[in-house]
Amino acid sequence: MTEPTSMPQGLIQLMDHSLDFVEILGADGVVEGVSAAFQRLSGYGPRDFVGRQYKSLVHPEDQARAEEALSRALHGTEPETVKLRYRKKDGLWRTILASARSFLGDPAVHAVVVSTRDVTDQCELEAELVSANGRIAELREQLTGAVEMQRKYLAAELHDDVQQILFGLRMSMTASRRMPADKLPPEAVEQWIRLVQTAVDHLHDLTVVLRKPVIDDHGLSAAMRSYVDALPLAPNQKVMFETDEKVGALAPNAALACFRIVQEGLGNAVQHSGARNVLVRLKSAADCLTVSIRDDGVGFDVKNACTHAANARRIGLSSMRERAASAGGRFEIKSSIGRGTRIRASFPSTG
Repeated sequence: MTEPTSMPQGLIQLMDHSLDFVEILGADGVVEGVSAAFQRLSGYGPRDFVGRQYKSLVHPEDQARAEEALSRALHGTEPETVKLRYRKKDGLWRTILASARSFLGDPAVHAVVVSTRDVTDQCELEAELVSANGRIAELREQLTGAVEMQRKYLAAELHDDVQQILFGLRMSMTASRRMPADKLPPEAVEQWIRLVQTAVDHLHDLTVVLRKPVIDDHGLSAAMRSYVDALPLAPNQKVMFETDEKVGALAPNAALACFRIVQEGLGNAVQHSGARNVLVRLKSAADCLTVSIRDDGVGFDVKNACTHAANARRIGLSSMRERAASAGGRFEIKSSIGRGTRIRASFPSTG
């Protein structure tokens, strides 16, 4: 430690063994000595600041606060902890808590002692925690919105499709109620059969969308291939599925997230993009598994689409991103008008 010559040796040794660093100031705020921890925490040598104003170590925006704290200490006010920023020798700014106490009236010390603790890591963790809590609240709100949207989707599908089909069937059968069975025209019966089959098909499609895929029994690749093969396509559409012979294992939540992203992305590509060709790839690397969906459709402006979707509380793009994030994966989407769309999600593999 570099210290005033009148300072007791015991006090010097005590300061040098502190995990915090300590500055010894004169009444004019000039640094007269620093503890050994000063060099470890700041990068400066013990003598780099001796003879300089204490405030020269502090961020310009915090210097007034540091001077006020020193003034209060000089007037004998109870020590108050202040948060300041100081620049390390490598140029990085760190956050400290500093508390000054005046011992000018003590002939053995005759100095102002500033005890300083570096709390940069703690502040960063607190900021991350606040951000994480905010994100959790946002995800909770999005989940609530997603559940509500799913309910509305089911209600609309049942009302607009299945209910209307059954209503048409009832009207057709009611008109033939009083007609003898042997007088029923064959085309009427055939129409009833078609309407019933259409209703069954719609209900089946809803079931496929809602039910959890059987990934555990057959593996992710088989579940995806089965879904792709059963996907209803327009006459001019083609969907190809490519995968490695053996893909890495995923945690159950990641495998489900991967499947749902393909489900959502393929649905958008087939129904809304105008694509004639869609390629789904499931690839395994050393430590991750990546799924991608590429189409040759009309494409779109991703930024505007995300903004409009958020304003309209649509959940397609955001749900894919959130599914990937919640399972520890990464998600990206690239698209531009006239150039198609590529969706990609990567998840850490487990073996």
